[in-house]
Amino acid sequence: MRTLRRLSFQTKVLVSFILVIALTIGLGYLLINRSVSRAFTDFAQRNLRNQGGVVVQFLSDYYAVRGSFAGLQQLLLQTRQPFPFLLADQNGIVLASPDPRYLGEQITSQDLAEGLPVEAVGQVVGTLVPQPRIPRAGILEQGFLRAVTRGLFIAAWLAALAGVVLAILLLRQFALPMKRLDQAAREIARGDLARRVKVTSHDELGHLAESFNAMAESLQKAETTKRQMIADVAHELRTPITIVRAGLEGLRDGVLTPTTDNFAALHDKVLLTTRLVADLQELALADAGALSLHLEDCDLRPILGRIRATIGAQLEDDRVRLIIDTSADAPTVRADPQRVEQVLLNLLSNASRYTPADGTIHVSLEREGSERVKVSVCDTGPGLDREDLARVFERFYRSDRSRAGGGAGLGLSIAKALVEAQGGSIWAENVVGGGACFRFTLPTSQGTA
Repeated sequence: MRTLRRLSFQTKVLVSFILVIALTIGLGYLLINRSVSRAFTDFAQRNLRNQGGVVVQFLSDYYAVRGSFAGLQQLLLQTRQPFPFLLADQNGIVLASPDPRYLGEQITSQDLAEGLPVEAVGQVVGTLVPQPRIPRAGILEQGFLRAVTRGLFIAAWLAALAGVVLAILLLRQFALPMKRLDQAAREIARGDLARRVKVTSHDELGHLAESFNAMAESLQKAETTKRQMIADVAHELRTPITIVRAGLEGLRDGVLTPTTDNFAALHDKVLLTTRLVADLQELALADAGALSLHLEDCDLRPILGRIRATIGAQLEDDRVRLIIDTSADAPTVRADPQRVEQVLLNLLSNASRYTPADGTIHVSLEREGSERVKVSVCDTGPGLDREDLARVFERFYRSDRSRAGGGAGLGLSIAKALVEAQGGSIWAENVVGGGACFRFTLPTSQGTA
């Protein structure tokens, strides 16, 4: 058993193929040889029966002329034609035989019953019985059987050889792609994420190679994203920390005056760093599926009212008009009210960054089918280009316009994670006439019942 376990997969499959081929050919040879022998025996018996009819007629005429079977034995010994029969009387005593040693012996009642009666002068004068102890097949027949057996033996060996060759070829077609996959997997495990395997077929092995390449591509993208994320986190943390460090060193060295404004500026940078760390922690929890959610049946209109009271004055100071339009028949949703408010604040913060003075941010609430409620946050800013639409929800992704706004590029990523954690979906699109629109859906209370 240990030796078998140490064998390679290719050797195990090849040995299995050889055993199956040998067993199949061996059984096939035995069955075919037996069938040929039985068929030939039946043919020989039918031939003997046909010959027996002629011999019975000869014996009837012989008895009718001679009045007995006297002299028949000498006649049989003189003939050159084979005579595979015994002539017995009514008691089973052998009267004539190709082999004189059988004369006078008594054959069994079963053999006698299988014989052909010989009638002469109106009565049964004997029974013609095939000789069981004399080979039924002559020299030609035996030569034919030997030729058939030899042909079957040669055919069996040729079939076995062809089967082994085909098994090796098929095994190579199966084992080589598996070997390439194994080598590629080992190289990826060593860190070469750019390794791919060549797809040489469209069968299951080809689909496996395509899936492997897709997995490797995903791993490579994930590694690239991780490295970019680490670089972005380092960049985002470096700036406020550098400012805080410089400020503290300035205060220590007496370069900066310890005034309220200087302390407030340093405090703002600390808050910025704290908020960035909190956002990263939020995304990490979302990735792990461990976001703290308290789902309940809630009405979104009071949430929108609180948001108006929270940021309405700030938007007015920026000369941005906030319009909130709620449908009268909007049903309640199954969601976490605080998380929904967080999503809306992130979307409104993003919209306010791009909306120019005297612009408008329009928030709408409407039914989306029977099981969804759709919320839209649209602005009158410059809109999104094609790359922005494809990547706007990626972490730390910021277009040139957003960099000027000073965001870290995590707000939309957090909004996406929160919406999807509550069973909804979120997307961005441009609107006719200019501006971008961010929409998300949440399941209704009836839809989750």
